[in-house]
Amino acid sequence: MIRLLAIDLDGTLLTSEKTIHPQDKAAIQAASQLGVTILLATGRPISGIRDYFEQLDIPEQPYAIGNNGCLTLATKDWSILDYHSVPAEQLSSLYALLEDFPDLNLVLFTPHANYALGKYLNAAAIRDAQVESSILYHSRLDDFLALQLPVLVPIFMGETERLTAFQKRYEANLSQHYHPVRSLDHAFEILPKGVNKGSTVLALAHKLQIEPEQIMAIGDGNNDTELLTVAGLGIAMGNATAAIQSLADYTTTTNDQAGVAKAIERFILSQ
Repeated sequence: MIRLLAIDLDGTLLTSEKTIHPQDKAAIQAASQLGVTILLATGRPISGIRDYFEQLDIPEQPYAIGNNGCLTLATKDWSILDYHSVPAEQLSSLYALLEDFPDLNLVLFTPHANYALGKYLNAAAIRDAQVESSILYHSRLDDFLALQLPVLVPIFMGETERLTAFQKRYEANLSQHYHPVRSLDHAFEILPKGVNKGSTVLALAHKLQIEPEQIMAIGDGNNDTELLTVAGLGIAMGNATAAIQSLADYTTTTNDQAGVAKAIERFILSQ
């Protein structure tokens, strides 16, 4: 019996046009009415989650997870119930990695705004903020540190090929102290060690007295790896990466073909 359904947003619940398919919305509402806890679990910040949650029209659902597990949110008022962050004293060493990659930005995601470090704001950082409706400031490191804000996740952003070169050079070293993940072509995320969607969903499920085998998770990208792994039933989208499809228990149709609805109908509404 599935008691908790964790759903990724981009590439999963959201179509390629960044909309919610009507069939997906109807299936999610039906599952919610059966008493299943519906949990949006995404790499997006609060600003990129709230509107989509409200479109689903499931006000009885109390939680959402943002920033790839760094934020646990109360949907009633969008307050922060719990968060994980990267210590401020570690930011200087991360910023120093831009020395040979001046065209990249190090974007610091705080609970309510993003701060981009680097010589100039690049197109990737600007576009990312627009997609997620985030407030974005161009800042110097010293000026940011003076604000004394928690950094949920630092993200290196830039053009795909340059970011790939950066990742190849530094990923092994960063993995010793962080949980790095390439969730998007333009974004290389440096999550706190041990933090991911899966770990945060498990912590919330424990609080709700829900066992891992009662969790169903749906995702498509690298940042959904741990989410699908910890769930009793892991569902990959038809448009998911080959790696995600290989570790999933079942592959549904694509995000443009109401794949979320089809999975819900097969594994939740049928029960």
